[in-house]
Amino acid sequence: MSRYYFAIRYLPKNADCTLLAGRCLSILHGFLRRHPFAGIGVSFPDWGENTIGVSIAFVSAEKAVLRQLIHQPYFAMMASDRLFELTEVAEVPEAGSEIRFTRNQGIAKCFAGEKRRRLARAKRRAASRGEPFRPVAETHGREITPFHCALMESKSTGQQYLLHIQREDGASQVCDDFGGYGLATNCHHRGTVPELPGSNTLFSTLI
Repeated sequence: MSRYYFAIRYLPKNADCTLLAGRCLSILHGFLRRHPFAGIGVSFPDWGENTIGVSIAFVSAEKAVLRQLIHQPYFAMMASDRLFELTEVAEVPEAGSEIRFTRNQGIAKCFAGEKRRRLARAKRRAASRGEPFRPVAETHGREITPFHCALMESKSTGQQYLLHIQREDGASQVCDDFGGYGLATNCHHRGTVPELPGSNTLFSTLI
């Protein structure tokens, strides 16, 4: 099966990769709401131990769909202002490993702020049912494998939130089933993407 991709590289020095990745994922999220069967997955070619990287790529078996996505006004504006550099839509090379970028919503539950929000929500629900509120203390820690974040903003409420993203190497089969942000999830969506080279290689033909 042929697959296609295009990549974006963030050009500002000391770019806030967490913020810009979130902006790109927001554009994809809106696009997927209009094209729910597009089968677009997200990759982070410069993913590293300490950073989500200065680039993001979008992968799909549908070349025409990627051509629509690449012409979204936000991407065009950022490229015009020389804040983004974009490749063309190109075919993914056949050789290479298959990897998975997963949105892990369970990570947020490990942080104190999220625990407070969950307790407050449980308390309100108990009150609405006329029941006493009996919180259960968490007595054991949870081991978290490495992850990076993308900063998002809700269009309906204006509130910011984080997508916690993990990389899984060595996926055994190609799968184009992704969630609403072009990412796999722990249970329902197990989409994979090809491992792309870093942005220095992806953009070398443009120099």
